[in-house]
Amino acid sequence: MTPIRILRLAALVTAAGLSAPSGPSAADTPQRLPYATALVVRWGEGAGSDAFRDDLERSAAESLATKCFDDVVVATDAQARPTQLTLTVELSDVLDETRYDGSIASTLQPEGPAEVNSMAEFMVTVDARLTVTATGAYVTGKRFRAHSVMRPMFVGEDAQEVARAHSIRDAVVDLAKGLGCGKAKLDKSIREAMKSGGGEPLPR
Repeated sequence: MTPIRILRLAALVTAAGLSAPSGPSAADTPQRLPYATALVVRWGEGAGSDAFRDDLERSAAESLATKCFDDVVVATDAQARPTQLTLTVELSDVLDETRYDGSIASTLQPEGPAEVNSMAEFMVTVDARLTVTATGAYVTGKRFRAHSVMRPMFVGEDAQEVARAHSIRDAVVDLAKGLGCGKAKLDKSIREAMKSGGGEPLPR
């Protein structure tokens, strides 16, 4: 077989694979629930920086608006927009530090790449609680830790910033999983909480 025919055959195989239904069906695709949800992210004991809180809040709002609820508003906007649910995320017990493999004297040598011999660690406890806004009735909750350890891959890389970013990414993923986003069980829990607490769900 000539090289040209081999290339053509490979192209046909690739095209056939792309046209075949290999992804999840519509029934398996997570569905957002028709609730407006206020997102409150705050520090508890052992607080860290406001910049980290703001970054996690922004990332969580974007993720939840894609995977969980039709409308997600942060606390600063929630006062002007009515919501059926409130998701309170409390962050606490933060660990944010960089440790060096060598002695302090060796890390201060200007000619040596000290940061390459360092390890950045970031850890934070996340306590999430979903409630009905009008009554405070409890829907569901999740408590977990987001933890990341990073070593610089090259001289000049800010491993501590990377560790914080990875912790935010993991926290947002675990938050959606912990709430049960995209699952019918979450919708059932919300409706039961609204009924018991006097609230009313949005029409489906």
